[in-house]
Amino acid sequence: MDFEALLRFVEPYLDKDFRPPLFDPTIAATVLPSAGRSQMLHDRVLRWHNGFYVFGGLLHVLGSCGTPPNHSILAWNDAGGWRRSFGPLTEGCVFFAQTAFGDQFAYRGGKIVRLRALEGRTDAMAASLDEWLQTVILDPDFALDKRLFDACVKVHGPLPHGGHFAPTMPYDPSLALDPARMQIAPTRDSMETKGELVRSGLFRRRSSMSFRPVS
Repeated sequence: MDFEALLRFVEPYLDKDFRPPLFDPTIAATVLPSAGRSQMLHDRVLRWHNGFYVFGGLLHVLGSCGTPPNHSILAWNDAGGWRRSFGPLTEGCVFFAQTAFGDQFAYRGGKIVRLRALEGRTDAMAASLDEWLQTVILDPDFALDKRLFDACVKVHGPLPHGGHFAPTMPYDPSLALDPARMQIAPTRDSMETKGELVRSGLFRRRSSMSFRPVS
């Protein structure tokens, strides 16, 4: 699928009640060189929609703006913010999108990696932005844990912009995630808590977000 066709495919899934702030070209010029060969494509996406939510908030792509901080690609990458709680796991990463559960997508070395926030590790994911976008849009069950998201929405209602579904405490990483034991938390608070869990050794040793289905 060519890139313009991919954007047209994404359009119907955008959350229409989210109005992105104005595109700031200075911030884009500061942050997007980390995208390597995807820089021009990423700039094109943000000029099309300056950050967006899709699938009811399952995926959030950050915008080239100064505020609000939970939508700003510049503020979200502040070394003194949430990423400090993950320590060396975030080194060399420039984060540009996230799932409803706090998994982060980032450029590292010009390619795209995924920080699995509850597993305390990063995985290589895609060589370019268009490859990544096709993966997350065409297969959200696999790439974004959509079935778990739908189960959490069934229990807690729609996820507000600027929020994550996060485990309640105490947290046992050996158990399947239970939507009834999830909560809605502000994104920065959610990430800082996950970072503290990872540093204390309470991280999931799984390659997928297994969960207990809602009856």
